[in-house]
Amino acid sequence: MEYLYAITATYDNDSTPIWVGRYSDALSAVNEWNKIVDWGFADEFATYNLSEPSGKMHTKIFYRNGNVGGK
Repeated sequence: MEYLYAITATYDNDSTPIWVGRYSDALSAVNEWNKIVDWGFADEFATYNLSEPSGKMHTKIFYRNGNVGGK
């Protein structure tokens, strides 16, 4: 199966994702993306990236203090 979309979860300043999800269609990827709502088990912050086949990347950053960032 070919995967076109990917979601990665990285905690704090780690360079390797703690989790990677791969999806063959946009609907499945976006449904999972919308479920991401907090920092998970990160000590300070969690960074989530959704990559599209076009190369575009969407980012969510959740901080333990309640702040939220993204691109």
